[in-house]
Amino acid sequence: MYRLSWVFIGWYLVGLILMVFFEVPAWLQFANGIFLVLYACCVIEIGRQIYGSWGFVIKRAAIVGVLTFTVEWVGITTGFPFGAYDYYPTLGFLVAGVPLTIAFAWVGVFLNSLCLSSQQSKWRRAVETGIWIVLLDLILDPVAAERKFWVWYDGGGFYGIPFENFVSWGMIGAGLSFLFPLVSIDQKVLSWTSRIYQAMVFFFGLLALKGGLDVIFYLALIIVILCEGRVRFERKRQKPIV
Repeated sequence: MYRLSWVFIGWYLVGLILMVFFEVPAWLQFANGIFLVLYACCVIEIGRQIYGSWGFVIKRAAIVGVLTFTVEWVGITTGFPFGAYDYYPTLGFLVAGVPLTIAFAWVGVFLNSLCLSSQQSKWRRAVETGIWIVLLDLILDPVAAERKFWVWYDGGGFYGIPFENFVSWGMIGAGLSFLFPLVSIDQKVLSWTSRIYQAMVFFFGLLALKGGLDVIFYLALIIVILCEGRVRFERKRQKPIV
């Protein structure tokens, strides 16, 4: 049922051990980009379980990837809407200054957040999707900057990252959610989605702790708990009354 997901988890565990307890050698830096590709594939596979069609999810994921890659190119060219920043080649081959794998990162983070969100109305789902995206980025972005995935130039109020970056991530994710119809998500699928999200937050939380970003690590633990609460609340809400 989740073949791609298990491939991602295997890669995840190897990366967790290498990056948290050791250091990734220079000749293995390409693995960072593969990690993002596998994350996207994992969440696309979950999306297939939810929407019932590989074709539908892959086409929508491709649209998300193209749109967000374009926004990233505009971002590094003009400084809008995220702030002034540039990418290092750590995440793989750069096209017009943007790693190709960043589109996969957006697909993974967006779809993971979308599948965690309420399906009761598109507007409510949009808001929740944006919130889950921002929560993940609060952990991911400081760690990525500390590990030289990208660099911020003008600084900002959150570990040198401008607040508009997080606002933009949330708004873009919320807007993209309207590309997808409302669906009923099975509890088992929701639980699996949450485990993948929690794993990503925990991974970058550990990297934050290793890099001396203790507050980010504790924030990551809080987000993991919030995610677990989301799943338990939904399980209770859908539980039939006897």
